[in-house]
Amino acid sequence: MTIQELLSTLNADLPQTDITLYPAASEQLIQQLEAALGLVLPADFREFYTFCNGFESAEFLFHMTPIEEIIHFKEDYQPHQFLFAEYAVCVDFWIVEITPGSRGYRMLGQHPDGEMVFLTDSLALFIARFLQGGVLGLVDWLPELID
Repeated sequence: MTIQELLSTLNADLPQTDITLYPAASEQLIQQLEAALGLVLPADFREFYTFCNGFESAEFLFHMTPIEEIIHFKEDYQPHQFLFAEYAVCVDFWIVEITPGSRGYRMLGQHPDGEMVFLTDSLALFIARFLQGGVLGLVDWLPELID
């Protein structure tokens, strides 16, 4: 499923979910994020933030990070990385690492030993996984990959 198809599905399913979308980010705000991170966002992230500037779910206080928070907390992460999603105020969290000079990226989840481990290079897959299994679908993803 493409990011555009997934966002359309998300939008159509909103009345039946506990998800609250944040208003779309402006082009200026997206450019501020790119300047703060020193890179160009991949097309699917631009599309996501043009659709909504993150969202939240009542389930375990899940939260996909709005741009303003990414910019505010960027110093807490390695260069070219940012907090993309979390639940229960950082009980578990997911980071995006963008490869400078390309549009490639990796989404990382935290292993119980604290190491960040590759989950996917697809924003659409990450969001689909959340929509299908909720927060626990994301939390259970890492053990499925390393077992």
